[in-house]
This record gives sequence, C-alpha cells and structure tokens, in this order.
Amino acid sequence: MFPLAHFFFDQFKYFRIALNLSTYRTKSANFQHKLGRLWELLDPLFQLAIYYVIFGLLFKRVVPDFPALPWMFIGLGVYSFMQNTMVTGALSIRQQFHMVSKMKFPLSILPLSALIGFLTNLVIALVVSLGLALASAYNPTAHLLQFFYYFPALVLFTLAVSLINSSILVVFPDMRFFLNYGFRFLMYGSGAIFSLDQFHIIPAWLRQLQLYNPFYYLIAGFRDCVFGTTWFWEKASAGLSFWLVTLLLLVLATHVHYGLRERMGDYL
Repeated sequence: MFPLAHFFFDQFKYFRIALNLSTYRTKSANFQHKLGRLWELLDPLFQLAIYYVIFGLLFKRVVPDFPALPWMFIGLGVYSFMQNTMVTGALSIRQQFHMVSKMKFPLSILPLSALIGFLTNLVIALVVSLGLALASAYNPTAHLLQFFYYFPALVLFTLAVSLINSSILVVFPDMRFFLNYGFRFLMYGSGAIFSLDQFHIIPAWLRQLQLYNPFYYLIAGFRDCVFGTTWFWEKASAGLSFWLVTLLLLVLATHVHYGLRERMGDYL
C-alpha cells in the first residue's frame, strides 16, 4: 500500500503546482484566440446548445419520469468530464515528460493537473442542468447534499483510470486508440444519453448489470442529486462494487506508476 500512500501525499503536497500547470496550459491554449479565456465558458455552453438543438428540438428526446434535457445534460456533462480528463491525463506523462523531468515535482500530479483543467466544463454543465430542472418544476431537495459524496468519488475514479493509462501509454503508445474506441462505446453504454431500460431488446440481466458500471454509477448519482430520487446508501451493492473497483484501480495504478517511474526516461 506504500505507493498508494505516496501518491496521495504527492497530490496534496504539490496541488498548487498542479493547479499552476493547469492554468498555464489553459492560458497557452487560448493565447492566440481573440476572446482568450472566455472560451472556457463559451465552449461548454456551445456544446450544450448543440445537444439542445439536436436532441431537444429535432429528435424531441423523451425520458420516462424526468425532463429530457436536464437529464441528458447531467449525463453528458459528467461523462464528458471523465472522458476528457482520462484521455488528456493518459497522454499527460508522455507529452510533458521532457519538460517535467527538468523540474522538481513528481510525474504523478500530471493527471491531477488535467482533471483541474476540465472542472469548469463540469460545473457549467451541472449548473445549466440544475437551472433546466428548476424550470421543469423540480425543486431542490436534501438530495443535493449527495454532491459531496459523488464528486470525490468522481475525482478518485477519474484519477485512478488516468494514472494507470498514463503509465501504460509510456510503454505501449497505441493504447490511446483503444481508449478512444472504448469511450465511443461507453458514450451509449453508460447511460450518458440513453437509458438502457428503454431498449427492451436488451436482455434484462444485461440492463441490470449496468448498475455496476462505474461510469453509470457516477452519472446516475449526479442525476439523483438533482432530481432527488435515491440516496446513495440505498444502492449499497452498486456502491460497494464501485469503491472496490476504484480502490483496486488506485492500488494497481500507483504500483505500476512508481514501478516504472525510474525507467520512463528509457521509454521516452
């Protein structure tokens, strides 16, 4: 368990550096744009507007028991945050190794830096979703407090997947293609846009199995926060499965990362 403790120690000790790295990367990405950092707000809003036109106006999405747009925006916001963070975090060590190797901070904070960079998109998606839910006569309830459970769960799971993939990519660069293919499938298989319960052609046992998908667990959890449907302790078996998977990924990711750390320069 020592690598796991070492990992968390690094995240807390070098958090400010991770924050500065994220800020620098965002500024450099928007440096040549006329609107500059305003795109951090405009980009997710434009994405949500596109989804509104496609699914809200053209296809007129219907979700049983819930208003379709806020239900869908929550799913897309949480899923996009995980996808963007995991892909960027997975590439972070390979892309920034030569710059970071000259500085005195650990490579393990690079996935955290990537995560921080996408928090604005997540917050905007959740705020817009909450506003749409209020407009649809869904008043906030005490279930909103579950945010303080699901957000740390989201961060830990996302960091675990990012760290293990960033280490694998050092040795096996082609892993990035498998990541992209996997996320394209999960876009539809994790409940981000469609509820699998609506597709009766899918066997009931397979629809039940999705409850134990970590991506589905987090997306459904944030929806529970807004719509006030279920408390997290009412899904004890799914929650236990999620935390076991997350802990296993964290232990495996930290062992792989710290085991490869001294040899990464040879691969890169």
